[in-house]
Amino acid sequence: MAKFCSNCGKPIQQNGKFCVFCGEKITKHQDSTQSDFQEKRDKVLGKNSKQNSSRKWFSAAIVVILSLGIWFFIENLPGSANPIIEAQPTVSSSVSYPQGRVNMADVPAKIEDGKIIIPLGIVQQQKFIAFNYTANGKNVPLLAYISGAGKLVTAVSMCEPCNSVRFHIKAESLVCNSCGTTWELDNLSAISGACGKYPPDAIPSTIVGNEIQIDETIVANWKRRI
Repeated sequence: MAKFCSNCGKPIQQNGKFCVFCGEKITKHQDSTQSDFQEKRDKVLGKNSKQNSSRKWFSAAIVVILSLGIWFFIENLPGSANPIIEAQPTVSSSVSYPQGRVNMADVPAKIEDGKIIIPLGIVQQQKFIAFNYTANGKNVPLLAYISGAGKLVTAVSMCEPCNSVRFHIKAESLVCNSCGTTWELDNLSAISGACGKYPPDAIPSTIVGNEIQIDETIVANWKRRI
């Protein structure tokens, strides 16, 4: 960087001792001014380097947070298929439930030849029923309903985190009577609520004549998920 004479203001040589224009002696003050400038410049550049490094770390943190947010959003999207429900028989045309509350209707079940049996006609009529498997000192509450798509859904009637065994249907949702957690009626995917990860545990069933049959072994060996 060029230096200038403090007397006449004209440029002076880098290592000169006197100004070639006016003969003014070059003082140490002029040299130190240049050094001070360089020192300040280095400090500014160093500060900028630290700021740039901080910005890079901040940007990386933002990317990580956004990635986690996107992953959480995708993991909790409603609408994922339930393979057990997908394989269930269709027993009705599409069903539209009212915005009001549709409660469970309690019906008795019977056990014959290793099957838990309830009448198909009652489910078609009531749309949403509750029944119990009781044998060998074990009691498991069960439910059956017809989904909006017309499929028969059978499941263990329990919201395990809050221990509720009663539910109701509202429009396109299954709702826990105790905690208010809601799931999609067609696939039991979580919609809202603290117990969303633990919907009624779907179990397979078949239609034989006018009966809904559930393998007794599946229910007898059922264990809580939490």
